[in-house]
Amino acid sequence: MTEHSHLQSTVEQIQQIMENAEGQLTESKRNESGNAEEFTNAQMQLEEANMELERMIASATNEQRDQLFRLQQRLQHLQNKMILGI
Repeated sequence: MTEHSHLQSTVEQIQQIMENAEGQLTESKRNESGNAEEFTNAQMQLEEANMELERMIASATNEQRDQLFRLQQRLQHLQNKMILGI
């Protein structure tokens, strides 16, 4: 079982990573090229966050698992948007 404080801390970190990635996606659309290095770093952080979610889901309670699955779906949707550039 994942401790509540660790869960909340990780969820907050992942949400910050997602906000940064959304910012990079918006900037990339605005400037067409954006900052390629920052964009790539944001994508890598999303992938690392996704792997962390997978680890947490494996040891989470049913209630926690539901919250983590929803977050993971949002994260994966953002990853897809970044790949497609939409």
